[in-house]
Amino acid sequence: MILPPKGLRDALLRLARKAMPTPTRNKLTVPVAPEDFDPQVFFKDINWYQKWEVFSGIFTPGINPISEICELMKLPSDLSGRRVLDIGSANGCMSLECERRGAAEVIGLTPLDGPDWGHQQLRDAVGATRTHFRLGSVYDLNPEVLGYFDTVLFCGVLYHLRYPMLAIDNIRRVATDEVFIETHISDQGLGQAEKNIPLWRFYRLNELSGDESNWFGPNMAAVLHAFESAGFSTEICSSDGERARFHAVVREGMPEFLKIDCHEACSYDVLVNHLFGKRETWRRPITTER
Repeated sequence: MILPPKGLRDALLRLARKAMPTPTRNKLTVPVAPEDFDPQVFFKDINWYQKWEVFSGIFTPGINPISEICELMKLPSDLSGRRVLDIGSANGCMSLECERRGAAEVIGLTPLDGPDWGHQQLRDAVGATRTHFRLGSVYDLNPEVLGYFDTVLFCGVLYHLRYPMLAIDNIRRVATDEVFIETHISDQGLGQAEKNIPLWRFYRLNELSGDESNWFGPNMAAVLHAFESAGFSTEICSSDGERARFHAVVREGMPEFLKIDCHEACSYDVLVNHLFGKRETWRRPITTER
């Protein structure tokens, strides 16, 4: 049998996946709560931001529904065999959902590692064995430390970052296939012409939602262009109001910004080698052992 070149095969596979409807996770995969499980006691004294069905009919009391976010960003219901990175895992609900969907290994990366975030308690409660939480951030991503990931989740993080392109470039360093992005966007109030221009709105203090940890509000065009520059093919999955979801796929070869005549590319060893390591580690497919 004569097969098409790998790049063409990958493109055809992506088109086939895109054409297929995103299956809904079977509710029967949600376990029944143990008889001695007391939700009021378990959920007490934890900063719940995520709403997730821990046991059948029992949800964490957060405001961000994990099942709805997964559906809107078209996260596959079957993640069998995939190594997953959940950046900014917070309560750990998205990480544990990925294990529930069959992921071979999940790393939940969070700068918030105290017991008041509940991720370790949740992991123990549901008996998860393939999910591990690590203290760190998107700024720390290094394939020599964490390895490479088939699937990366980047949900509710981008607008909290003072250095967004550093984060996106770091994601490209460890991603080998797909990235699912969910973020605040600043398209509301923009004219059509402005929506087509990549714009980042800077929040100096607490202008966005009264939260001093919010720094940038990209419009959808800015998200698309930023990930394209970092070496992804990117598309919008869905948007509503001030939120949007995106799907990015790693492009073969070097990222775009290292193939143009910019200072970071021309003077790589001087400017960014200390941040990103050897230039060749950016190449996809990777030639080093995963």
